[in-house]
Amino acid sequence: SRNPSLLKVYEVSCDCEVEDLYATLTNTVSVVSKVEYGPDYQTLATPNDYGLNAAHYALDLIGAENAWNITTGDENIVIAVSDQNFEITHEELVSQYIYYDATNTQSTGHGTSVAILAGGETDNSHFNSSIGYKSSLALYRMNPNEILDASYAGADVINISWSSGCEYNSYFQDLIDEAYENGSFIVAAAGNGSTCGGPESLVYPAAYNHVFAVTSIGQNFNHQSVLGDANSTHQHNETVDLSAPGYNVLISPSQGWETVGSGTSYASPMVAGTVALMKAANSCLRNDDIAYILKASSTNIDAFNPDYIGLIGEGCLNAGAALEMAQDAGNDAVSYTHLRAHETRGNIVC
Repeated sequence: SRNPSLLKVYEVSCDCEVEDLYATLTNTVSVVSKVEYGPDYQTLATPNDYGLNAAHYALDLIGAENAWNITTGDENIVIAVSDQNFEITHEELVSQYIYYDATNTQSTGHGTSVAILAGGETDNSHFNSSIGYKSSLALYRMNPNEILDASYAGADVINISWSSGCEYNSYFQDLIDEAYENGSFIVAAAGNGSTCGGPESLVYPAAYNHVFAVTSIGQNFNHQSVLGDANSTHQHNETVDLSAPGYNVLISPSQGWETVGSGTSYASPMVAGTVALMKAANSCLRNDDIAYILKASSTNIDAFNPDYIGLIGEGCLNAGAALEMAQDAGNDAVSYTHLRAHETRGNIVC
């Protein structure tokens, strides 16, 4: 530096506790003034389990590394996964979950796969990275009561990769509204094409108000799993909010078992994990803000899916862009035009 004041600044380190160094410099070294903790230098390295399996296209497609350059998450942010059951001894889950009902006796393959996609252990030299990275998991049963239990236990985001049926239920809608108003952001799988009789059908709970519904795309942003085959799609209708990788996604249903699977069950947790990162980057975000940012930051995929414009959500999940937008939300220069109300929104205030 050529700034006279900066020429008097030194960075000091030692083989000791940083708090002890700070106290010594502050209290006993008379020639030193204005002591501050120095930067915590960290490389923006790729996790050592990123891409260990060639079938990892999903994280590349949604820009996971760009998201992690902003934050790798916070263990205080909780992703609740409501599903059948979970193999809690799985290497990807054993250190990630903070809640599990040990009386659950249902099968574990589906729930284990979904939970790992949302927030499995990352940077552990095993299997693959998870978009939720350092976020914590709370593992709940597959029923409506568990959604409320998770919300009142403090879940920041709740993933629902299951169907409750094909008909609207006012009591279930009231339950969803209660969890949403309690502050939990709810993400659900939109349906797998044959669900409820066809891909155009509404599937619940994804189709309820205040549920963020996610359908599937493949590695080329394709909504048709088999290009040219209109019968190879998952759900597409006006209630779908976003698309995310859901065809041939790398999953691990059990310890030592790595395979690929297809289903909106696997697209939904990628969005849920991204929401956890967003809340780690900006704790002031409200549920409406999160929904808006996910849509506004998404990758436009209409050109790849001309037959499904307006039916597969606003675009494909772009986690990197969503995190950048979430981080900036609340700055003086930032305002939003709400997609649905078409109203100018001011700054976000906690």
